[in-house]
Amino acid sequence: MEKVGVIIKELRTSKKIKSETLYKGLLSRQARSNFEKGNNDTTVNKFFIMLDRLNISLEEFYVAFTQNEDVELHLFHNIAPIFYSKDKEGLDSLVEKLGREYKKTNNVKYLHYRIMAQNLLSTLNNEPKSTEFEVLSNYLINCDSWGYYEIMLFSNSLNYFSQQLIDTVFKRVQHTLKKYYMMQRYKNEYSMLLLNIIYKNLRDLNISQVQKYFKEYDQLNQHLQNDMYYQSMRKFFYEVICACTNKDHSTHELEKIISYLGYFNMKNKQKQCIELLGELNFQVKEINDEERGIFFKITKN
Repeated sequence: MEKVGVIIKELRTSKKIKSETLYKGLLSRQARSNFEKGNNDTTVNKFFIMLDRLNISLEEFYVAFTQNEDVELHLFHNIAPIFYSKDKEGLDSLVEKLGREYKKTNNVKYLHYRIMAQNLLSTLNNEPKSTEFEVLSNYLINCDSWGYYEIMLFSNSLNYFSQQLIDTVFKRVQHTLKKYYMMQRYKNEYSMLLLNIIYKNLRDLNISQVQKYFKEYDQLNQHLQNDMYYQSMRKFFYEVICACTNKDHSTHELEKIISYLGYFNMKNKQKQCIELLGELNFQVKEINDEERGIFFKITKN
């Protein structure tokens, strides 16, 4: 905890908050100095009062606390670009790095990350999933308290779960989030989990499951209406479902969505959506027109 006081000082000075204002009723003048030098710790209760007076969340403090570390080791979204760019060497290097970190710290999160990265590498190499995958599934099945870490771990490991296991674990997610009134807090992570489940089931042509989970996702619409990405994905999957269940459904809206993803610099997501359409027997043709620029023509085979 030595670093906590140093980070608190950085946050305090960056927000132009006086020492007296932050520590009033919490620490004496000498104690403030020792705390901000990293020489002393503080109690959990006082720590949360400090965060409240700094007007930052625990998550924001965690980002500040870990910003000088190798973020590849603890942030899921930094693994995704390596996978989508099919960077096998990058994933292989990450697997080794996470393995070393786990041996050094014995922190199970690094083991989880390593297994996840190894499975992504196996996917690119068309190899079976890691024999260690059971470690992840057992952790998620037996975990009674879900938060950001568990949701993202589950979301990024879906391709290696059976549908029965996905249904079982998803119910646990729902129960935990609703039990602790955390749905609003984790709405983005929960939405991403649902999108990944929908994506997997579309690839497996399991339309009944797609419709089931899309209905769940649609119920989040009022919480996501100001988020362009999640609204775009909602529209995309809605159009895909309609096109898959009705051969006469127009692909015009799908064409617009694919183009928009490019306009808004979401190239990885655009590529992923195009690959999914290809797996579903849609033909996607990119057209570069002098007047209209780049747009897409989608036909159903």
